[in-house]
Amino acid sequence: MAMDLVGALAVASSAAFALAWLSAVAGFGGGVLLLPVFTGLFGLRMAVPMLTVTQLWSNGSRAWFNRREVNWRLVRWFALGAVPTAVLGGLLLVRAPLGPLKWLLGVSLIAVVVWRRRKPHPRRPSDPAFAGVGAGSGLGSALLGSVGPLTAPFFLAYGLTRAAYIGTEATSARCSTALPRGGP
Repeated sequence: MAMDLVGALAVASSAAFALAWLSAVAGFGGGVLLLPVFTGLFGLRMAVPMLTVTQLWSNGSRAWFNRREVNWRLVRWFALGAVPTAVLGGLLLVRAPLGPLKWLLGVSLIAVVVWRRRKPHPRRPSDPAFAGVGAGSGLGSALLGSVGPLTAPFFLAYGLTRAAYIGTEATSARCSTALPRGGP
């Protein structure tokens, strides 16, 4: 039993390290790719809180290294929506039955791919629109672990590039992942 856990943690750590490199280059995506790995190893109810901790470190490092370029106005609008819905999502995760959550996870991952293919370049959102983006991110990240690929197009459509995009998106993402999640 202990060796099974050690093996699972070794696989999880290796996957987290590899996907951290990938998301550092792309600016997002590591969490979405890591969630199925964690879910397969530990089950959905444990995977989301574990991914939350991983994402706190990942987004925290990107936010720190790009801190001089962060658009704080967008972060504030994003947080306005993200914080309350992340709390709601965390409460739902603890109490929701696993069957519908697993179904929602699968549908969400497919929806990310379809939506990105159909709408790769959304129009430029207003600053207050980021409260809605944050609300969706807060709820989605609390229930599913990571929604970076869904929020990234909004930051890019706003016109953020390079360090401003990476720092602002990572700082904003911390608003929806820095809240406690339910355990097993």
